[in-house]
Amino acid sequence: MTDQPPGPTVMVAVSNPRTESALVALAGAIAEHEGGRVLVIHVVTVPDQTALEEAAANRARIDRTSDDLLAAAVDDAAAFDAPVATKTILSHRGIGEVFDAARTNGADAVVMGYRGARLTGGRVEGSLEEVAHDLPCDFLVFDGRDLSVSNVLVPTAGGPSSDLSADVARALRDVFGATVSLLYVADDDDPAAREFLAAWADERGLEDATLRVETGDVEAAIARIGGEYDLVVVGATERGLLSRVVRGSPADEAVSALDTPVVLAERPTDRSLWERLVGGR
Repeated sequence: MTDQPPGPTVMVAVSNPRTESALVALAGAIAEHEGGRVLVIHVVTVPDQTALEEAAANRARIDRTSDDLLAAAVDDAAAFDAPVATKTILSHRGIGEVFDAARTNGADAVVMGYRGARLTGGRVEGSLEEVAHDLPCDFLVFDGRDLSVSNVLVPTAGGPSSDLSADVARALRDVFGATVSLLYVADDDDPAAREFLAAWADERGLEDATLRVETGDVEAAIARIGGEYDLVVVGATERGLLSRVVRGSPADEAVSALDTPVVLAERPTDRSLWERLVGGR
């Protein structure tokens, strides 16, 4: 690829051949929808006792594994109308390197697997808790193996990360033809709850979505309803998704208990992918 498109860069961090296809599909759908590109990176974690220069000298062995993974990603990305580039990165830091790569490559969004976000070389990087509170861009963490999107559920109570969930749902609808349902959980049977949800949907281009209003506990409602869908897209709470994930804690019990694949979405407090894209036009 020679010319970078004017749209956003959606970076996808791959590490496992079993989940690579789903991650690339999610990134590809977003990139196609927003007129951007896909950047696939593979971070090869080098043991602390091995110098990066020594590892680089033995890249012939490393490259075979990495090349196979990235070649599969390129093949999968070909299904989308978005250019794709790849990069192998040698690092002692594992997931920490993903944050650096997002910054150095100007990523507007990062797509990665849930286990890849939590673990690196079998250990949790404790120092990442501070980094995870200063996200360089939007983050989407996929907890699942296969991406099936015939019907998608988006719980919302408002907020920046719920807006990111809406952006993802809109891309899945427009690129894959997904049917989208929105869920709002109210404390009681308040007619204003449906009015809020309808207005929220209209403002985010999801006016054709099915609206579901439930009462009671939010996590219980998600756990009860989520199993009816192929995919649940959940925005992070104010506590911070990635800071919890890197500590080895689940986002919440309801999401962790779901058999349905989940996309956990977190948006930084500064300008979002879509705000930067619109602002640059």
